[in-house]
Amino acid sequence: MSDKKQSQSCIISGILPCMGILFVVLLSAGCTGAFFGIQNTVPGTTVSPGTATSQTPNDCTFDQLTMNREVHLLAGDSCYFRAHTPMEYLNDLRMHPDQQVLVLNVPDDWITLHDAELLMKVIDSKEPAAPVVSPLSSYWPSNQTSTVGNEALFLLEGYRTGDYPPGLCSLNYFRPERAEVRGWWNTYGKLGLPDARNAIRIVQNTNPDLMAYPSDQFPTKSIRTEKAPDGWYVAFIQEGSGVPIISAQCYYVGNDKKVRPTGLVNHSIMVQLQDFSAQKCG
Repeated sequence: MSDKKQSQSCIISGILPCMGILFVVLLSAGCTGAFFGIQNTVPGTTVSPGTATSQTPNDCTFDQLTMNREVHLLAGDSCYFRAHTPMEYLNDLRMHPDQQVLVLNVPDDWITLHDAELLMKVIDSKEPAAPVVSPLSSYWPSNQTSTVGNEALFLLEGYRTGDYPPGLCSLNYFRPERAEVRGWWNTYGKLGLPDARNAIRIVQNTNPDLMAYPSDQFPTKSIRTEKAPDGWYVAFIQEGSGVPIISAQCYYVGNDKKVRPTGLVNHSIMVQLQDFSAQKCG
């Protein structure tokens, strides 16, 4: 949790109680300096850890992620994720398979393309690991253990969506398809190219008003994508009842992940949704 959010929490809860809780958390934290490499369960395949980080401050340990939910929401994720790489974090999950790990958020771009490459090597590992759960989740994975492979896939989903954790819990709600992940990696991921889902997210990040797409509420909102040789055409469409399409906003996302608008339909058009061209915006 950022310092700004923490300060706001202090104002809401009272400055003195907040300082007291943080003081206890800081006193109880310890340093962990050792890192053990994660091995795939496939014989002969070893995954190297990420680049070693600098000395870990006392309030940046893995223990910060295993405290109770109320304290965690107040104190946030401390600086653990700024002090550890995704592979070091995955190794900590492996070392504590019988705990539940609370993660509210991580720094932007914390999972890099290099990290994704390392994570892909362990997605089949069945070695036990701690499940990850958001403090906001109503589901709690009591007496449940995840695997290194599942948590690697959860991290990869975070890389693809730009948001980790990508769901409320890495168990129960999260059902990854390894074949789909491998297909994405071989076609787009390892080349650092956006896929259709990534192109949509890039446009929405540039235009927050488009975050409401897709939606089943009237007027129905849908998204269409078309692959181009060097990028994607993306259309955000409002569907009508008396007419097929009420309006549309169209964009192009290049392989360099830059966005440019390509068209705007601000009136009703008699084009069926299945016949609408994201490239032509009509």
